[in-house]
Amino acid sequence: MFKPLLCTTLVLASGLALAQTPAGSADHEARRAEWQAKADARFAEADKDADGRIDRVEAQAFGERFNTHFDRMDANKDGELDRQEMAQARRHAHKGHDRMRSRMAFQHGLIKGMDDDGDGAISRAEIGDKMPKWSENFATIDANNDGELSREELRAAAHEAHEARKAQREG
Repeated sequence: MFKPLLCTTLVLASGLALAQTPAGSADHEARRAEWQAKADARFAEADKDADGRIDRVEAQAFGERFNTHFDRMDANKDGELDRQEMAQARRHAHKGHDRMRSRMAFQHGLIKGMDDDGDGAISRAEIGDKMPKWSENFATIDANNDGELSREELRAAAHEAHEARKAQREG
């Protein structure tokens, strides 16, 4: 039983390793070129006067979310976005996405590590003194009052704390 399972695992793992396309490979570069061509086409379509810049009126073509971040992306504060500012904003957003994914993976591992009984939730006893803030705010975080903290409750509490910090910075 163990030998076939081990062989199957090794075959699947090698298939996954081969399926990944490393940066710099021909396939990776082809996908990157295709993506860049699409991005260039979207930029050219939005740049109605073909001056190489997107002003606020032209930015309407990108949608509401883009427009809410226009000022942040406009690095030189000239009221227009050029390709360099767009690329810089894209790199900045990508870094933020990586940080968020890291934090989510850390929290998932933390929850899994504290979940001694494996039920997918953390009781007050399982927290103990490992996470003093969670322990201190247990009743507030436990939105459904079931005596356990679910991943969703922890995520909601983290979001509320983030919004509170954001409001404090702005006001």
